[in-house]
Amino acid sequence: MTIRGKMKKFRTLIALLSVVTLSVTGLSACGGKQTKNVDNEKTAVSSTEESVPQIISGNYTIRLGTPTGGKHQQNVTMEKFKEDIEAASDGAITVELYPTSQLGTAPQMIEGVQNGDIEGVLIPSSYFASAAPAMAVLDIPFLFPADGTAAVKAQKILSSGTSLDDYLYKKGFVVGGYLLGGNQYMLTTFEIKSMSDLKGKKMWTLPSTLLRESLELYGAQAVGLDPSDVASGLQNGTIQGVLNDCTFWKTQGLVDSAKCINLCPAGAFVNCFFFSADWMDTLPDEVRELVLSTAKDVVNNFEVDYMTKYSQETIDAEVNEDGCTIYEPSEELLEEMRAATEPIHEEFKNTDDDCAAIYDEFVTLIENEK
Repeated sequence: MTIRGKMKKFRTLIALLSVVTLSVTGLSACGGKQTKNVDNEKTAVSSTEESVPQIISGNYTIRLGTPTGGKHQQNVTMEKFKEDIEAASDGAITVELYPTSQLGTAPQMIEGVQNGDIEGVLIPSSYFASAAPAMAVLDIPFLFPADGTAAVKAQKILSSGTSLDDYLYKKGFVVGGYLLGGNQYMLTTFEIKSMSDLKGKKMWTLPSTLLRESLELYGAQAVGLDPSDVASGLQNGTIQGVLNDCTFWKTQGLVDSAKCINLCPAGAFVNCFFFSADWMDTLPDEVRELVLSTAKDVVNNFEVDYMTKYSQETIDAEVNEDGCTIYEPSEELLEEMRAATEPIHEEFKNTDDDCAAIYDEFVTLIENEK
């Protein structure tokens, strides 16, 4: 297939992201039981639909942290949340933003949310698996079809509400929203035609046991690096590629050293907008509802559209300006990778009863999306 043809197909896959905007707009602001003493039948007031600020008794401060900087969707989402909720509360709720790990590393911020020291974070789902093992369901290779729609389907399913929400509340997190992320692709210094091309290659991915195990099963060597060191790792040859999404490549400058965009294994990356359950449980009902409804409105009515456009702009720039080449995997390669990572499915299900139940739920939900 020519580069022009590959770009056309890639644009078609990214264009599918816009479907989510229509799918999630009408979702309930509060899906599932997440906090104590909340009547799930209540209809939360949408901050984007409210023309007059709500009267909030008292003053509240929300500190939000992310590990990313720049135009990453985590950052623009929390900026929009700050704007909307401060306006909706007439200044009674103040949001302080801490990008680029100013509140600590991703694991440290997650621990801070669990114990109530930090009010909220926007962090990739893979980082939550140590605190909430069932979150790793999103890291299972080939759980979603490898057709370029994984990120879209993941965000749609998660935003509709699943048993993960109740599970996460028990682990100390309240779901504000699931951001539309990108698909799991491999950016490398070499073209991947078969799994043999990955043999012995040093690859980086997020600190997820399942993602790293998948790289090992593909024949690569998973290398642990801080995200801030990945670019230099590619430059000096410490690693030869990464498994992540195109927006991470661009914001981290990875395309300066790696030019091969391999459209495999095509799983989903999800960024989570979570609040501290301990903190949320201290809030009056009207404040809690405003926080959650505003967060969900921002994700569903702002971030999805932003990410759709940003992903397209990013991949266009990576190809047209940075000189990257897109390589579409053969069906043989995808089947080879799928077969190699099949044991991970059983491994996850055998983690505990929660993981087994959530796995079965997601398999059914994904099947229904076909």
